[in-house]
Amino acid sequence: MILPLNRADEKLKETETFIKEVDEILNKLELPDFAKEIQLNSLNRRAEKMKKECEKVQRTSESEELILTLHPKDLPSGQISVRSLTTILGGFQDLSDSIANTLYNQPSEKGKIPQDILEFNEMIFKEARTGSFIAVLDLKHTSKNLIDEPVQSQTLAELFKLLSSSDGEESLSESISFLGPRALRKYSEWTKSIKDLDTTVELAWTSSYKGYSKVAINPEKAWNIYKRLSDFSQSSEEEIILTGRLMGANVRTKTFEISDENGEKITGRISKDALSEVASFVLDKPCNATLLKVITKSSSREKISWTLKSIVENEEEI
Repeated sequence: MILPLNRADEKLKETETFIKEVDEILNKLELPDFAKEIQLNSLNRRAEKMKKECEKVQRTSESEELILTLHPKDLPSGQISVRSLTTILGGFQDLSDSIANTLYNQPSEKGKIPQDILEFNEMIFKEARTGSFIAVLDLKHTSKNLIDEPVQSQTLAELFKLLSSSDGEESLSESISFLGPRALRKYSEWTKSIKDLDTTVELAWTSSYKGYSKVAINPEKAWNIYKRLSDFSQSSEEEIILTGRLMGANVRTKTFEISDENGEKITGRISKDALSEVASFVLDKPCNATLLKVITKSSSREKISWTLKSIVENEEEI
């Protein structure tokens, strides 16, 4: 994947090289200065525009920018109660942390979210802007020279996918079932707080990797989402040890496929602690795999997700 900043720099260098070549040709033709300026002015303007684009990409490529606009009732524009601000922003951070935990650890409700996930997913309140209260948040990328999208981009992509899918019962059910019971609980708490505080929340996300996304949740919509989430009254999780064979694994996407003793295929995500084990494990070799099985139930469906926590050779079968 070519990073946006690299692409912008490449285009700028190509334009500057072209301007230099044109200038050399015009000098050989011995044209008057005013004639040369006419020829070069448009190219120089183009190069200047590209420089500004490079500066903009440089700023956005180092982080993800989120703008939350809140519309509290009975307060002038630009004002908001401390309770509302901390509840909305804190709930949004908690929801994002839960999604990051599912993507890069496991979708379990039990235990604490690992500290490294909390650190790389921490949002910074950068500034407040005029208008209905506008909070600008910054989420820094954790590494440079990335081949794939930053983990922060991937987390926010899943978060906005969840928000965008919340209008329909089926799409919401599919999204929240994948993200697990912790994200379900945090999303339920957050939407209920939006309803209780009686404020509309608009979220805009600007990313050099994902472009621009925007979604709004008003109190009525928040209440409808909360009621749909309340249908997921039952969720359970258990850790099991399964004997079988590792048939496929992708460390980059953190996905696996295992065939059990009966030939049934199980697919799911690889926890961060199991990545090194999976990367060195020989495919189609007998194994004992420790799996987290999460069952999410609603009134109309049941969703089972699997997370591979560890894998070792099954020496009895070798």
